[in-house]
Amino acid sequence: MPPVIAVRFRPVSPTYDYDAARVPDIAVGEFVVVPTPRGTQVGEVVRVHEEPPGAGPWEMVLRRASARDLTLRQARQGKEVEILVNLRARLKALMERVPALRKVKVVEVELSLDDHHLTVLYTADEDATNALKELRKIGQRLAGRRKVHWQRIGPRDAAKLMGGMGACGMAQRCCNLFLVSFENISIKMGKIQGVSLTPSDVMGICGRLRCCLRFEVDQYDAARKGLPKQRQTIQTPEGSGKVVELNLLSGRVTVEIPEKGRLTFTREELIPHNPNAAWANDPCAGCPYADTPAASSPSPAETEAS
Repeated sequence: MPPVIAVRFRPVSPTYDYDAARVPDIAVGEFVVVPTPRGTQVGEVVRVHEEPPGAGPWEMVLRRASARDLTLRQARQGKEVEILVNLRARLKALMERVPALRKVKVVEVELSLDDHHLTVLYTADEDATNALKELRKIGQRLAGRRKVHWQRIGPRDAAKLMGGMGACGMAQRCCNLFLVSFENISIKMGKIQGVSLTPSDVMGICGRLRCCLRFEVDQYDAARKGLPKQRQTIQTPEGSGKVVELNLLSGRVTVEIPEKGRLTFTREELIPHNPNAAWANDPCAGCPYADTPAASSPSPAETEAS
C-alpha cells in the first residue's frame, strides 16, 4: 500500500487524506501541493498514517511545496483580500436595489494556487437565495477568467473563519482556537448543568448555542445520576425534608426541613425514603467526586455559616 498522509489547508480545520507515493519521505510539518475540487492548493502535513485509513483510492500528492509555491500562496492571499473588499463593497451598493441581499454576508474568498479557481464563502437566509443571481454576476466579473465556486456556510463556520473574542470574554473563540468540527448542541445540556438559559448567557457570537455547553455535560450528567432529584423527599440526620438545591460537582444537597429551614448535607448522609431509588443503589460511579474522602467535605454547619 502507498504511504498516506493527512493534509490540512487551514489551522484548526478538518484534514484530508492523500496518496504520498510521489513524496515517500515527507514528514509532519512539511507542505505539499495537492489537487482539490477547487483547484490545486498548498496544504500542511499533519499526520503520516502508519496504516492506510481504509481502502482508498486517494488523490495523489502532486509534489512537495517549494519556496516558490509558498511565496506564490502568500501572494494569492494578498489578492484574496483585494477581491473580498471589492466584492463586499459591490454587495453593499447592490443592497439598495435588492433589499433581500441584506441577509447575505460574504465571509471570505479563496484563490487556488494555479489562480484558475475562486471560491466565495458566504452566509444567507433562505429567502435571499433568489437574490444571489445579481451578486454572482458581479462576482464573476471580479473573478475574470477564473472559475467561481459559491459555497454557502453556516453561522458557526462563519464565526470560526472570522475569529475574534468569544462571548465569554476569551481573547479567541473556541471554534477558532481548537474546535476542528462542530457537534450538535441542545438546550437540554444547559439545563443539566444548571446554566442560566437567558439568550445572553447561552448564545454565542454566531447566534447559536455556545459550543462550550457540550464540554462538561457528561460530567454533570454522571454527577446528577448519583444524587436525588430536586423536590424529592429524603431522610437526613436532621429529619425528613425536600431537596431544594443540588451542587453537582461537590456532591452536596440542600434540603428544606420543616421548622429547621435549609440545611446542606453530603450524599453519604442522605437516606432515601425509597431504598430502590436509582441514586441510592448507584455508588455514584463516574461522578467527579466519587473518590473524594468524606472527611474532606465541610460539615453542614460550616456550609450554612459560609
